[in-house]
Amino acid sequence: MYVMKAELERGDVPKSIQCYMNDTGVTDEVAREHIRHLTDEAWKKMNAELWIDSPLPEAYVKAAVNFGRTGESFYQYEDGHGVPDGETRGRVLSLLVDTVPLK
Repeated sequence: MYVMKAELERGDVPKSIQCYMNDTGVTDEVAREHIRHLTDEAWKKMNAELWIDSPLPEAYVKAAVNFGRTGESFYQYEDGHGVPDGETRGRVLSLLVDTVPLK
């Protein structure tokens, strides 16, 4: 809940979790689970519709999927962009900065 409070204090617009909580009166935990479920369903649709017999060019499909992956990696564990904690920072450093040891 700390992250949502920080977002609202800095003037961010309400996010999906806050909107769902407001609309339905459920707890933070229930709202998060609902949004997680929606995300999982969206991934299933995207994987089924984009990768299997897509009329779109492969480069476009890869870009669309990678765009979704980027968003998920930043936001699946709270707000990794607005409140960059050690988890998100470690991921970014691991992907872009840290070298991979070769034997």
